[in-house]
Amino acid sequence: MRAILISILLLLTAITSMQAQNKDLDLDSKSPEMRDVVYDGIDVSSYQEDIDWTATASDKKIKFVYVKATEGTSYKSRHYQYNIENARKQGIRVGSYHFYRPHIPVIKQFQNFTSIVKLEDQDLVPLIDIETKGSMTGAQVADSVLAFAKMLERHYGCRPMIYTGSSFYNSYLRGRFTGYKLFIARYSKFPPRLAGTAKWTLWQFSERGRIAGIDAYVDLCRFNTGCGLSDILIPGRRRTTRHTAADVPERKVTPKTETPVPLSKKEQEKQRKAKEKAQKEAQKQAHKQAEQKRKQAEKAREQARKKAEQEAKDKAKREAEAKKAAEKKRESDRKAMEQQQAQQEKARKQAAKEAEASRKQQESTARRQQQQSTSSKSQPSRLQNQSANQKAKKQGKRINQSSADNDDDVYMPVRKKN
Repeated sequence: MRAILISILLLLTAITSMQAQNKDLDLDSKSPEMRDVVYDGIDVSSYQEDIDWTATASDKKIKFVYVKATEGTSYKSRHYQYNIENARKQGIRVGSYHFYRPHIPVIKQFQNFTSIVKLEDQDLVPLIDIETKGSMTGAQVADSVLAFAKMLERHYGCRPMIYTGSSFYNSYLRGRFTGYKLFIARYSKFPPRLAGTAKWTLWQFSERGRIAGIDAYVDLCRFNTGCGLSDILIPGRRRTTRHTAADVPERKVTPKTETPVPLSKKEQEKQRKAKEKAQKEAQKQAHKQAEQKRKQAEKAREQARKKAEQEAKDKAKREAEAKKAAEKKRESDRKAMEQQQAQQEKARKQAAKEAEASRKQQESTARRQQQQSTSSKSQPSRLQNQSANQKAKKQGKRINQSSADNDDDVYMPVRKKN
């Protein structure tokens, strides 16, 4: 029984604490606590519609205002130029923010933002509002936002500030934005606690503030301890002074004089459902675009694979053709070498044959010359023999029958006379 009582007491304490916290966050202008709330700036969009900046500037707590300029690739706030011009004329420091959609190409969002946000109209560094990630991973979201931030820094000459929720930062962006000022939303009386060593510069502690000259709820924020306006001013930006109401042109729409009435629970529920529907539609669109991107990437990979295969085939074909040409050339060179060697062998044999013939001819000539020499040496003896035979013949003596000059003669012995 005692344990049940303790549980009930703890539950009642928690409920009371939550009610007190919610009361702190509902900062209606009628609430006496509003006088003691510390805030340094606000942010506005077309949700606040037409603002009486003369009345708003009378709130001396407001040192700056961030004005929504764009969202995604095409949305431009219809109240942007009016809010920037009139807030600045009242001496309130102004800056512009872009609601970032990570699934949309960075360059298109950059072009959308820079198309209406001019550096000469700004006092504060640009602000990137990142609250959703769709079907992307935390690393992909961080890479995308970093790419967008670097584009803005190159364009405006100063680093932008990053706006997001404390849980979103700790879950997806932690440790990725060193060197960037952080604007953290946490609707509580307790300040944000960021993972690691990250420090926030601005804390958006309520979305239900009530400010003079504005007929709807307004986001309220304050600087961290040790931080101030100089931390978010564009370097070298000239300070402005607040003007009087006479310096400001007449509003396009006459401000309402009746006391603003908070939305009913039914209207709040309607807005919540509409917001959820829009978020679901955005998620569906993001999923569709992510799927298209995935298919395109798959198609690109398939094309790259086919191209690589074709290039490999072409390379193999070229190498085979080169190898075949090299083998053909080697074969041609071999045949040419063999033909040259055959011709050289034929020429050698021909030369040897001719040398042999020449040698034989020389030997034959030498023999003939030798024979002729021998014949000429034996001729005088024959003549002598012939002369002796002829002489003997004439004398009637016996002749040498083997003599060459005795072929036709018959030896006739000489008879003696009785």
